[in-house]
Amino acid sequence: MIRIKDIETLGGMLLHPTHPILIDLLKWTVVRYSDTVFTCGWEQRKIPSVHSMIPLRGMDIRSRIYDDPQSVADDINAHWEYDHERPGMKCAIYHDTGRGRHIHLQSHDHTILTQNAISESS
Repeated sequence: MIRIKDIETLGGMLLHPTHPILIDLLKWTVVRYSDTVFTCGWEQRKIPSVHSMIPLRGMDIRSRIYDDPQSVADDINAHWEYDHERPGMKCAIYHDTGRGRHIHLQSHDHTILTQNAISESS
């Protein structure tokens, strides 16, 4: 089931276009972890981030609905590569930036579904 936290989050998701790679990452995540709650889409921010870029490149999902949210983030990162030129960057980050723990999903122009994920689906 796909849910959205509140009307402000929905507005932030619909206000601007979403990067096509982020759309693919979100769809993959929803299929793999059917119960997904989106908690943050596009937001105006003083410091630029993937949440304030157009097209939108970042979205947050609620982590408390999963038994082990860190393993969800690790699984996403095992199947998605953020940017081959920056291997330290990840597509999924389980963290708290002051508004509660959540899984932050992000994409880049170089983000790809890894060969492991492609092999699993064959």
